[in-house]
Amino acid sequence: MTAYFEVFIIGLLGSMHCIGMCGGFVAMYSLKKPADGPSMPYHILYNVGRTTTYAVIGGVMGFLGSLAQTAAALHGFRGGVLLFAGAMMVLMGLNIAGVLGKRGMFEDAGITELPMFRKTLQRILKFESAWGALVLGLLLGFLPCGLLYPIFLNAAASGSFLSGATIMVVFGLGTMPALMAFGLLVTKIKPHFKLILYRIAAVLIILLGARTFLKGMAFNGWIPPVKLW
Repeated sequence: MTAYFEVFIIGLLGSMHCIGMCGGFVAMYSLKKPADGPSMPYHILYNVGRTTTYAVIGGVMGFLGSLAQTAAALHGFRGGVLLFAGAMMVLMGLNIAGVLGKRGMFEDAGITELPMFRKTLQRILKFESAWGALVLGLLLGFLPCGLLYPIFLNAAASGSFLSGATIMVVFGLGTMPALMAFGLLVTKIKPHFKLILYRIAAVLIILLGARTFLKGMAFNGWIPPVKLW
């Protein structure tokens, strides 16, 4: 439960970054809805779609992580996934904080430049119903995001499909409040405050990664297991 709470807080604090990446798309589907219609169904379905994609990817990561963990144990290297995931989470957290390399270096995957992605996005944006927002969320869940990668690694280290999917659902829930309030609150939030929240999220990612790494060391018997990790 502690790990789920940490992931939720990371999503909550890092959601300012989500607004920066997805705010334009949120504005697009908000403008397409009928002027006299309620906007909440659009926001709810968009976030449900995005979180569903996160959950599926997280579940797959958890399943693959369990297979890798089993294979590593058979070769006498127990806790390998935990050690690798923990180390990578620390590195990514340092990058998000701007300490290690150019911030956002893990996001430059070029997915949005692919013709297939652009054509699919154009078709989805033609939908005027709330269900179009759901499909848009499902698609944009695949966007490269530096904040997502360390959480996906945490899902891989969880050891099962269900645990990995649950971690990503919790993360998605953490990002929802800011995105759903985007139209009302974003103009009132100062840019430097957004950066502070994002950096706090980065510190939490580093701590979560360090705890995952220590859990791997304890799993190998290199350090004593304690409740802290």
